[in-house]
Amino acid sequence: MLNFNRLNYIKSTAEWKQAYDEEIHKLDELYQEEERLYYKMYAEGIESERIAEIQRIKHELMTDEALIQMLSTWKDLLLEDPIWHRRLHVFLSRMRQEGLESHPELTKIQQRLQANLMDSMFMVDGKEYNLGTVHSNILENPDRALRRKLFLEAQKIGEENEDLFRSLVKKRNQLARDLGYRHYYHFRCSLKEVDMYTYIEDMNALLERTKSVSIQWEKRIKEKFGWETLHYYDQYFSTFHFHQIQNDSFHSDRMKEVLGDVVSSLGKSIDELPVSIESLDIPYGGFCLNISPNELKLVVSKRDSYSVFLSGIHELGHAIDGHFASYRYPELYRFYSSIAAEGMAELFQTIITDQAFLMKNFDLRDDEITQMNEINQLMDLKMVKINHYFSLVEYELYQHPDRSFQEIANDCYMFVFGYEGKAGHPANMMFYVENPAFFQDYNIALAIRDMIRHKFGIKSLYGKKDVFHEILTKFIEPNQLYSWKQRVEALCGEPHSFAYLAERLSKT
Repeated sequence: MLNFNRLNYIKSTAEWKQAYDEEIHKLDELYQEEERLYYKMYAEGIESERIAEIQRIKHELMTDEALIQMLSTWKDLLLEDPIWHRRLHVFLSRMRQEGLESHPELTKIQQRLQANLMDSMFMVDGKEYNLGTVHSNILENPDRALRRKLFLEAQKIGEENEDLFRSLVKKRNQLARDLGYRHYYHFRCSLKEVDMYTYIEDMNALLERTKSVSIQWEKRIKEKFGWETLHYYDQYFSTFHFHQIQNDSFHSDRMKEVLGDVVSSLGKSIDELPVSIESLDIPYGGFCLNISPNELKLVVSKRDSYSVFLSGIHELGHAIDGHFASYRYPELYRFYSSIAAEGMAELFQTIITDQAFLMKNFDLRDDEITQMNEINQLMDLKMVKINHYFSLVEYELYQHPDRSFQEIANDCYMFVFGYEGKAGHPANMMFYVENPAFFQDYNIALAIRDMIRHKFGIKSLYGKKDVFHEILTKFIEPNQLYSWKQRVEALCGEPHSFAYLAERLSKT
């Protein structure tokens, strides 16, 4: 049973620290239990009422004003103790976030919206679809007419839920303003140590620098598919299917074998990693849950394709991060930086285009390797723009919640991609509901990836044992003991910059 209240009655610093450690370990056990239950829900379809009970316990703890005041007081008292000051800073930041996110009025709106989106079904050409299958078809289905029909049906769902989504946005804004922030997006970015003004300026400069390369790729895509324009529902498909690599080597049953080779190339053994690797029927590439350093769950889609191995290696980066990150201070492990975590995953993902790796693990022709390098450039360029588009739309929603959400999406699509026309309606997108203010993290992470590649003069991490050791020491192991910006500078010798990402993406 959690009992943080006992800390109120302890005067001795040493005793208080010991009691805090005991309670923080108990709290982390609760988080681990919740993660295991989520895994059963995602991977096995088993839902548990215990999740709601855990969320109630967490809400009561994270919104306990007396506890917040007491921890804030000790944070000030321990100002000269950098480790303890950082521990309490990270915990209090998470308390602010979870306190807001678990506000009863907010969760009521969010749960209603989640249910509406999850339960939405419609028929197209005699077949039933939901928003999940719409997304997978827009990514994968070569039938452009069907993609358009599915897009238009999803738009209707967005229009039907716009008012409810607007109430969610406004409630989040109100709660953030109560805490002293301009709006909810400012609140979330402040906790991540991200300045959206600086980010948008950096992205505008990157878009300008990569304009000529983008024009070349747009021309090639239109010629290849015979299109006159690129619609919203063409962006993902054209990115992932510009080259169709049909090769029997990319069989999902080989995932553990291939990931094992990646780990071996870094001087480790996958058998020593406490990770389960499963292929399941999921409508996306994969996911990884780091329950604890000794319990990692990696899941990939049960499809035989190059893209599944790309996802698998990306998720392996998360597993490596989750295993080697220090657990000495559980709150620093649990309340990790999503930007730092995605930076590692993106760095690992570069291995999928490493020629030595490809030649060792797959039976490929030279032209297929060339195609993979082209795919990699196109994918990075497009995904940076897609990530920026989604982050810009969401930022504008919280800045101007009374505007038409469809108009905001259309304007941002025109600004980022240069095409007029309808973009996806924000109110049909579950990630805005469940994982708000996240998309800029991916682009910041891509910039971290290319800073590391520049610093060490590498194209990928494959076989780079010395580089991996330095990354472990300076970036992964410290975890949230230092901010993601401090770790980037410690590893790369300079502050975070988009310069190297822009330089690489602008090359013809």
